[in-house]
Amino acid sequence: MVNNVHINTEKLNLWFGDNHVLKDVNIPVYDKKVTALIGPSGCGKSTLLRCFNRMNDLIPETKITGNVNLYKQNIYEPKTDVTSVRTKVGMVFQKPNPFPKSIYKNAAYGLNIHGINKSKINEIVEKSLRDACLWDEVKDRLHESAFSLSGGQQQRLCIARALANEPEIILLDEPTSALDPQSTAKIEELCLDLKHQVTILIVTHNIAQAGRISDYTAFMYLGELVEFGETKKMFTVPKDKRTEAYLSGVFG
Repeated sequence: MVNNVHINTEKLNLWFGDNHVLKDVNIPVYDKKVTALIGPSGCGKSTLLRCFNRMNDLIPETKITGNVNLYKQNIYEPKTDVTSVRTKVGMVFQKPNPFPKSIYKNAAYGLNIHGINKSKINEIVEKSLRDACLWDEVKDRLHESAFSLSGGQQQRLCIARALANEPEIILLDEPTSALDPQSTAKIEELCLDLKHQVTILIVTHNIAQAGRISDYTAFMYLGELVEFGETKKMFTVPKDKRTEAYLSGVFG
């Protein structure tokens, strides 16, 4: 079976001021697969992730060259509607960041902004909470504060909030690093379920996690993409000695 490229980079370079953070990165992200970005701290993983929905635009003195193509259309073209890009490419951050609102209003936040009618919102909120495996835990307390939820539940609420906008792609930036093992397992199970409806790109420091949930893995080092391929193959027979050293714990 041939996998379709959903979004990809071509000779992507990024600077923060004089700091050259990403160097000629070429990476495909396949449709309805989980792709993991791994590598030591400071190698550019999260910066690369934020390129896929133009979140780096918010950082002063950022310069980007090269392309990020969403279905072959470069999202960095001058006339690109950035809001539309961020609707199609949702993001969930390292620490759960629910808004200081009710569980329901968190899930419905993007829908209200886009003027979706009330009856439709109720339907979408329930679906997104179900898709995030959270509905059964919160259906009787939708109007309680999101802060009343556990850390793991808050992170799944943030995933539900992203899913409510019906994105094509979900970016996950170390989504389990602040969670306990049980909550981490739920997020991992969720990724495996969600990949049947959305494309997932996840940054993780946890090599075992990448091995458990990803179809493809990209190993980054010092701003460069060292190796990319099917996770099982890379983890068994890496092509680059730096990949082998990282996977075996020589550095990290």
